[in-house]
Amino acid sequence: MTEETKATTTEQPKKGMNGCLIAFLSIAGSIGAILFLFVGCVGMFAVNYNDTVNESEGKNTIKDTSWVPEGFTAFNNKVAYKYAESGSYTCSRRTRCLQMEVVSKEGCDSLYVEMAEINSSGANVGYNNETTSGLAAGQKAILVLDSYNDAADTFRLSKISCY
Repeated sequence: MTEETKATTTEQPKKGMNGCLIAFLSIAGSIGAILFLFVGCVGMFAVNYNDTVNESEGKNTIKDTSWVPEGFTAFNNKVAYKYAESGSYTCSRRTRCLQMEVVSKEGCDSLYVEMAEINSSGANVGYNNETTSGLAAGQKAILVLDSYNDAADTFRLSKISCY
């Protein structure tokens, strides 16, 4: 008599389950790739958009102030500012105004300055802004910010954009 040996068989997965698994992995991989591209694009936008900084952020990242004229304060690595002496200018349109000079290290096609308006108790009661264009490298821009807000007593520099 001969003894027959049979190879042990393993149970094969059901064919329908393989198809579902492949479809699931394909969809999950596609969603992962889309999320990766989306996060990368948002990150790239945030880096490019960050050229505009507020005063507190700008002062933390200033590297070189050798280009800043005497009497000016560097706002960031691109622009510096100084306020005109009180009494050296008049407010032509409103009773409250502020004159300042802004200078750019490399020039600005467009310059935007924004001030928070502060009342006597220290609350922010609005904002004021001024713009100019075509500022050459090293050229000073004189800006007058007139307040339309009767509740505003002082101004606080909040933003300078140079692009």
